[in-house]
Amino acid sequence: MRPLRGQDGFTLVELMVAMSIFLLILVGIFQVFDPSRNAYQVSERKLDVQQNARVAMDRMARQIRMTGYFPENIDNDNTNDLSNSIQIATESALSVAGDLDGTGASSVYTFCRDNSGLRRVQGAIGAGASYTCANGQLMAESVTALSFAYFDSANNPVPNPPTGPYNLDAEGLGAAPTFASVAQRSIVRRIVIMVTAREPVPGQPAQTYTLTSDVRLRNP
Repeated sequence: MRPLRGQDGFTLVELMVAMSIFLLILVGIFQVFDPSRNAYQVSERKLDVQQNARVAMDRMARQIRMTGYFPENIDNDNTNDLSNSIQIATESALSVAGDLDGTGASSVYTFCRDNSGLRRVQGAIGAGASYTCANGQLMAESVTALSFAYFDSANNPVPNPPTGPYNLDAEGLGAAPTFASVAQRSIVRRIVIMVTAREPVPGQPAQTYTLTSDVRLRNP
């Protein structure tokens, strides 16, 4: 009896050739899609860094803009009498006074950075703990740089020239400030804030994003 044609199957050589072709196709597909996947991951990480820095910057700028605001201190000519609204102003930290949260109570708000990120410390005016970066509210993680630049009403830098590092009126963080001299702090009308956030990406260069905000004080 003669065997039916087409029932013999594949030889080992044919199977190996087919598998080799299939593997080559898989390698080609991987080479096409792997860069796209990496690019997507990098873009996603960069977007996270940008969003993280932007939310923190927007909140910080909005509150610093209200420096000196305290409704209880509005006098007859509709000006605010809260003295020493800028408590401490350095190249990398800022302490301001006012009712920045709209709670009806004037407090000190210190914006600074430590190894954890960007922090905001809220406390009583004149209390030493209000002027330190420890135990503050974490506004944004992965913030690697925070800087402030100060200008007067004529847009002249304060101090002039702005040779850093500088502490306006020689007052820095770590203790309650004194106000024997307020020559520099009292003339600040504009503050430029710069925040840099950096996020590590496995197998890729770290993603860095820098954001700048120009804030004009409403209640000098």
